[in-house]
Amino acid sequence: MRDVVCSKGAVVAADKYGAQAGADILRKGGNAFDAAVATALAECVVQLHNVGLGGYAGTMVMYVAKEDAVIALDFDGRAPLASKPDMFAVEGTPCGAVIDGDGHSEDQDIQERGHLCVVAPPIVAGLAAVLERYGTMSFEDVALAAQKLAEEGFPVYPGLAGAMERFVKNADPKYVHALLPNGVPNVGDTLVQKDMADLMARLRKEGPEIFYKGDIPRAIVSAVRSGGGILDETDFLMVAPRFEEPVSIQSGDYEVFTPQPPAGGLTALQILNIMSYSDLTDSELGSAKYYHHLIEASKHAWQERFDYMADPLFADVPVHKMLSGEHARELWSRIETGERAEMIADPAGAGHTVHLVTADKDRNMVSMTATQGSWFGSFLVVEGLGMLLGNGMSRFDRAPGRLNSVAPCKRMQHNMSPLIITKNGRPYCGIGLPGGRKIVSVTALLAHALTRFGTTCGEAIDLPRFHIEDPEPAQVDSEKVADEIKREYGADYPVTVSKTRLGGPVAGVMLARETDHLMAASEFGPDCVATD
Repeated sequence: MRDVVCSKGAVVAADKYGAQAGADILRKGGNAFDAAVATALAECVVQLHNVGLGGYAGTMVMYVAKEDAVIALDFDGRAPLASKPDMFAVEGTPCGAVIDGDGHSEDQDIQERGHLCVVAPPIVAGLAAVLERYGTMSFEDVALAAQKLAEEGFPVYPGLAGAMERFVKNADPKYVHALLPNGVPNVGDTLVQKDMADLMARLRKEGPEIFYKGDIPRAIVSAVRSGGGILDETDFLMVAPRFEEPVSIQSGDYEVFTPQPPAGGLTALQILNIMSYSDLTDSELGSAKYYHHLIEASKHAWQERFDYMADPLFADVPVHKMLSGEHARELWSRIETGERAEMIADPAGAGHTVHLVTADKDRNMVSMTATQGSWFGSFLVVEGLGMLLGNGMSRFDRAPGRLNSVAPCKRMQHNMSPLIITKNGRPYCGIGLPGGRKIVSVTALLAHALTRFGTTCGEAIDLPRFHIEDPEPAQVDSEKVADEIKREYGADYPVTVSKTRLGGPVAGVMLARETDHLMAASEFGPDCVATD
């Protein structure tokens, strides 16, 4: 993957429309935070199956030049106040619905789709918070591109067309009509979203705070309660984005930062930390030994994720211990002696999400991930707003009495793992990806390649990927790698070849120290990279 080189600012997004919206803001004098908000809002229009104003969660980590600090922002959804621990543990409901690779529940599990899986959407609040604290432009300015994309439309691309086919097949016809009043478009047709354009116009004129008080939350609550949901207008008052210190580890000359739990980056950092005790040489990047070490480290990290990870406001997550060098050394010694991690099967849906990275001339840098949940979230659309609602409640453990079980106002464990990497205290790289639980594995792979082997973002993107979360076997998306692992570690080594690419499209921007130029790369290619 070739990196795009530029001297001022760069935006990498899930599509060219989001990238261009952010780059236009940079050209108008905005900073990386302004650009990130503009890009995210544009993606809420163009990537509506993956993220939207009604999405259930987002998280970002950012290097703030004026503070010379890395800051995280959590804007995750919270379970409604009327939630009960056993609300999904009902007779006749599957105790872990089978979710296919598209994030779709074939049995329409009530935790995965419908009125009970909706939380008060936090996306607007999160974007407004970062803009208010670190931006230089108004919400009115940065949301203009998103409004125009909704008003004037954009050509439907194959991925969106395929997602819409699934939506039309499975959603209630009234919600299909609410989202697509002019009918279902084909690939290449122009998709205009008048109701979404009107909503964006209102947010620009009246301010993003109207999303949480007044007729907008009232309409959302009415739509949810019409089908037996429990969301209340009071839940909208509980939406509270949190600026926090990120968690981090040292990796050679680099420090790697990611948001705190319940985000997934802690597990990626734990894998990276364990790998610091590996005896890999500089020539072994991509080798059978390389993937064997990553797989074995991941088994132990995922075991601890299942044992300890939850909302830290509701559980004692031993972050310091999990990321300590002593603990990493202990886990590596178990790998060396062949001690197996007792991993637990833990059913969960595939995620459909977007990731974006922005950087500006002052070297502010933002790495942000946000999500609808599964494709088209809950499959509910608020009539008159043209807005899908995410399915955040699907990310809780169905059974009561566990770390990640449902509780009022609790944040759900999720996999989003945006990274900022610094080198000798200065900003070096922002990177991340969508992709459900595979986000965690691929994030660890990327961070290790960048910090241990000095790859560019493009070179890291090109590496074969691996994943393991449940009991063996592990997956790799390269037949060559799988064959080499079996030759090196035995024909019965538990590894299989994934028929599809593991994880979603990576977006990354890094700073070339020798020239002070930015090097940006998207797995979707240079069309998804825009520069100032």
